[in-house]
Amino acid sequence: MTAQRHVELLSMLDAESDDPAALLRRVCELCVDLCAVSGAAIIVHGDGDGTAQALACATDPVSLIIDDLQRTVGEGPGVAARALGGPVLAADLATAGARWPAFTAAAQAAGVAAVFSFPLHVGAVRVGTLDLHRDSEGSLSRAELTDALALADIATHAVLDDLDSPDPMDVGLLSDVHAVVHQATGVVTAQLNISMHDALLRIRAHAYAHQTPLDEVSRQIVGRNLYLETGD
Repeated sequence: MTAQRHVELLSMLDAESDDPAALLRRVCELCVDLCAVSGAAIIVHGDGDGTAQALACATDPVSLIIDDLQRTVGEGPGVAARALGGPVLAADLATAGARWPAFTAAAQAAGVAAVFSFPLHVGAVRVGTLDLHRDSEGSLSRAELTDALALADIATHAVLDDLDSPDPMDVGLLSDVHAVVHQATGVVTAQLNISMHDALLRIRAHAYAHQTPLDEVSRQIVGRNLYLETGD
């Protein structure tokens, strides 16, 4: 990517704005415009095992479904991109069944045909992912891939700069839009005397087995309307 293109993207984003949350929303919107994708989302992570993460922004309902699905089954392009520290590109989701069996079937049912995920990272520091999807199969062109990588880099620095600020935006661990999942994880940890990691896996398994959104299962647990037995 040329320096000129980077400047052009920053100009399109109005990157001088002092509202990082708005900047991340514009990154997602610009991805849709420039990369010919159906939707985009930015997920911010706050720890090493994925138990704390926040959906910072999403352009469409399907992006919300993809986020919930990845958190529920613990697999998918965003999970893989964060683990690998590099882009994960699936131009035809129909061929990804063996790679992400639980994610693929449900994503296809939601109308997703292609997925592309880019880690938000600087070196070994990984703070989230930029996840894109299409409702028809097809690869990103070289120009689209270049722009997506550049926009992921811009989003990375926006998140890192904000987390270091005295008044951070309401994403990440400071105000997680999925806080109920963490509350439920704490409840199950105490009830079953297991680790936070194992508690989250237990909640995910229940959500997947019962085809219920992870947030809804978590609300039931926090409201004491659902108790996960040791064998669930």
